[in-house]
Amino acid sequence: MKTAVKAAVERKPAGVRVLHKTLDVLEIVKLRESGYTLADLTRAVELPKATVYRIVSTLEKRGYLDRGQDGGYRLARKMFDVQRQDSMEQILSRAAQPFLQRLVDAHKETVNLGILNAGEVVVINTVESPLGVRMSSKIGNRRYLHSTALGKCFLAGLPDRDLLRMLRVKGMPRLTPNTLVAKAELMAEIDRVRKQGYAIDNEENEMDGRCIGAPVHSPDGRVLGAVSISSPLFRMDMNRTRSLAPELKSVCAQIAEAVRAG
Repeated sequence: MKTAVKAAVERKPAGVRVLHKTLDVLEIVKLRESGYTLADLTRAVELPKATVYRIVSTLEKRGYLDRGQDGGYRLARKMFDVQRQDSMEQILSRAAQPFLQRLVDAHKETVNLGILNAGEVVVINTVESPLGVRMSSKIGNRRYLHSTALGKCFLAGLPDRDLLRMLRVKGMPRLTPNTLVAKAELMAEIDRVRKQGYAIDNEENEMDGRCIGAPVHSPDGRVLGAVSISSPLFRMDMNRTRSLAPELKSVCAQIAEAVRAG
């Protein structure tokens, strides 16, 4: 392994030095499935720790590296998406489409599919309610994690250390009077989500709207995406919201199976 690391940091041809060092980091990280700590990488690329930290932090924010609970950096899904004809987001969206439509047909409410990207929820597919008064959404919308059902699903899939670090970076602004902005309160909510397998946004992201979400898991147990059903408050009391949970969880499991099969 030492020989492989040495080869990865051999003198490079003329060019942008920091780019060479960034590529050194990526080439080294791929050598060890368990990941490399910041200290390991600093020794390997022979740069100041602060410089390596800026490199790995940027790669993490851009989605090319993941940092585990143990502090080790590993190649993230986006690195593998680069060489795919279709990205994982495209595969997920395509696999989910018929299931999203089925939920809308059955319940006449807006359904969203989201992914975690740079510490926020990004909507990658949506099927709107056919009713005149509905919750609207658009592909590409970005939302906070702490105030949405989709976001809580992603938070629940993270180790507490990573969850808290992400919240520190992105913040927890109060969007409505119901938004959970105290960490202890949010952590108790996330614990409920982990136990019950679904999350509820009770007028926390916007007033007069309620939403229930559930995670789509990858084969290794990570939260690959999340699906939500959103409705104006007058059509979605808490009894109806909770009654949707079993079907929504089942649909998410079916989407996960379709992704694996595809």
